[in-house]
Amino acid sequence: MWTDLFKTRMDKDISKRAYYMKFIFNSHFLIFLTIALGAFFYSLFGLRETLVGNIYVDMLVAVLIAFSITPTYRSLLKEADSIFLTPVEEELSGYFKQAERYSLILSYTFPVVMMFLTFMLVLINHSSEEMAVFFIGVLVAVYMTFKIKLASIHTLVNTQNLMYCLVVLNAVLFFLSLIKIYFVILIPVVLFIILTILNKKRILRVNWTGLIEYEAHEINRFNTIISMFTNVKSSEKKFKRRQYLDFLMKKHNIKNFNEKYMYDYMFHRSFLRDHDLPMIILRLILLFGIFIIWMSNIYVTIIFSLFVLYIIILQLTQIYSAQAYLLWPKIWPVSRKNIQVSYIRYSHRLVFILSLIFALLFMTLHKELFYIAIIFPIFGYILNTVFSKNVYKKENALSD
Repeated sequence: MWTDLFKTRMDKDISKRAYYMKFIFNSHFLIFLTIALGAFFYSLFGLRETLVGNIYVDMLVAVLIAFSITPTYRSLLKEADSIFLTPVEEELSGYFKQAERYSLILSYTFPVVMMFLTFMLVLINHSSEEMAVFFIGVLVAVYMTFKIKLASIHTLVNTQNLMYCLVVLNAVLFFLSLIKIYFVILIPVVLFIILTILNKKRILRVNWTGLIEYEAHEINRFNTIISMFTNVKSSEKKFKRRQYLDFLMKKHNIKNFNEKYMYDYMFHRSFLRDHDLPMIILRLILLFGIFIIWMSNIYVTIIFSLFVLYIIILQLTQIYSAQAYLLWPKIWPVSRKNIQVSYIRYSHRLVFILSLIFALLFMTLHKELFYIAIIFPIFGYILNTVFSKNVYKKENALSD
């Protein structure tokens, strides 16, 4: 009975993931992935002889794989379960075993992808046999890290801080294993000791409050990742003031604070106060910027820069729909035409600034071909013009 309950919830969760995956892995994104992977492996193949014996290659592999090990535990519990399921807690062993199996499968996805992306880096300084032993150690680390995370939920230990520590610990263990392959035995030993200590600190058989709160956290994390590519249904929009960005919220001239220009300020405010969007954009720029600098390949620079601009422009449509939840438009109604024009004007300005960042990065890395950098603002303008037309489809969101 309770196993069937989890299966029903699991099927619904899988359907949700499949629904969003068809938007993320569309034909355009698959074409980009094909080109990007081709450029990545081609560039890496050309650098193999140069990187032989370089200890920083092993360090990079260790860090990348350690960061990919972020196990998720999806109990799929709901808030009402703390009332209706607690009386039958002893009968729920089948439910939680199914949850553990499902969560473990999800937790292996990203590390396996990262192992595929880094296998050529491992082969630079190691034989195929050493690579196989190392990757077995990684798979064991994923399982043990997952069990540690699950155990921590039922203790007073801060799970998030523990995961940060495990990322560092796993990176060190992986690096040691790559230096001397027999150190791979340390992975299960060290992680098992941590798991044993946590099991002794367990305070409840089932921490209902912790599991339900953690499930809500995992749903929010999933929605945040998906929102980088497409709008998320039933996602509660949150805003957050960042005082260090207040200097960008300069007061508008009263002459421009009228029906035509009012929404320029509103969109700017929504962008800076959005709970996730500014940090998502910053992380994308930093992550891909580091990768572009490391590769220093003109094709990689162009392809990945255009791809980041593509993702960012997709995100900006969120600030349009967010205005539907503000009180001001209801007090001072503005014609939808002015709202659309304001959004297009503001988004063009923001995209131009972001495209200049990648143009400057390109000119810094490829000074002799600096003139090619003009494609970034042009691409940003054209793509944003096309995507901005979607605001017309969201007009109903601004209706009372």
